[in-house]
Amino acid sequence: MNAKGVKELPSSEHSVFFYGDDAPSSNIQFINQLKDISDTRKMTEDNYSIGGEVAELESIMAKKLGKEACVFFPTGTLANHIAIRQLGLPKTRAIVPEQSHIYQDSGDSVQQLSGINLVPLGGGDPYFDLPELKEALVNSMNGRVVNPVGVVVIETPVRRCFGRSMPYEKMLSITEYCKERDISTHLDGARLFIASAFTNVALEKYGALFDTVYISMWKYFRAPYGAILAGSKEFCENLFHVRRMFGGSLPFSSLSAALALDGLKHFEKDAQLAVSQSKELLELLSRIPNIEVNHYEDESNIIPVAFSDKVNLQNLDRTLRSKGVFINPETSGQNTIHLTINMTILRKSNQELLKAFTEALETSVTI
Repeated sequence: MNAKGVKELPSSEHSVFFYGDDAPSSNIQFINQLKDISDTRKMTEDNYSIGGEVAELESIMAKKLGKEACVFFPTGTLANHIAIRQLGLPKTRAIVPEQSHIYQDSGDSVQQLSGINLVPLGGGDPYFDLPELKEALVNSMNGRVVNPVGVVVIETPVRRCFGRSMPYEKMLSITEYCKERDISTHLDGARLFIASAFTNVALEKYGALFDTVYISMWKYFRAPYGAILAGSKEFCENLFHVRRMFGGSLPFSSLSAALALDGLKHFEKDAQLAVSQSKELLELLSRIPNIEVNHYEDESNIIPVAFSDKVNLQNLDRTLRSKGVFINPETSGQNTIHLTINMTILRKSNQELLKAFTEALETSVTI
């Protein structure tokens, strides 16, 4: 959950973390949370990730995403892989964004284990556009060896690009083009729930565009592991056989599913509150000397904030931490950091946060 370069520190229930997906977690916190859940209701057990709390989570997530069914996986890496495998084969090419987790962080698992070659588009940008996709599809059919594309993958928001999200209209044009050509589509929506709150595009509206959608269970729902792969009833039926084949049918998955269900209960309401509070906070911060709040056109919950050259970011970070406010002082150049908005912003009022930043700046500005 921690951003690169951020030290592990004991968290407080009153601390605000402007990095990562949530407050840092620990084994003890998961154990205590499970005890709290078991004290209030009976947790039903699964059988190697089938039934019990897992089935309840699958059912709820299917409804939220507007899909017929869902299947629980232990990791997002496996959920994405299986989606591409099941949608793509026997065709052996899949188009993916170059900056996607699937292409950059999955150890070539799709290529090595399922024989599907990933064709990256978009370069350093968070997503590709329709003309680039059209060219790639033409090239796949017009070379010396015909290699048709079986599935097109989109990731949104994109972690490697500061949470930037493909605009809905671009997404719509790409998925419609694929449907017209009988090419399947998959959405890596690991952080889709938080993106939906910031883009104001409903989860069901995103889900309707794609054959399958993956959602992470640990990034915002406070489960230690887990992923949901949503799709049609036909797609999900008997998918647990493929999951088992790849070693993904874990026993006692209901423990993680119960935590995800608990985290999911108030998430959408809290996310709206976090969006509203963050907008107000960013407006207040923009009025402080030596701070400039910027925005990406396609941003979700990660905001670039530039400080004047007079501000020592290490001192700023140190003072903010003493006040229970945590940032990642690593810059993307020109004394610019990124503030990630998550549910911990609700732990303090904007007046408290404004006071913390104001006082921290007073100790960090060099003359």
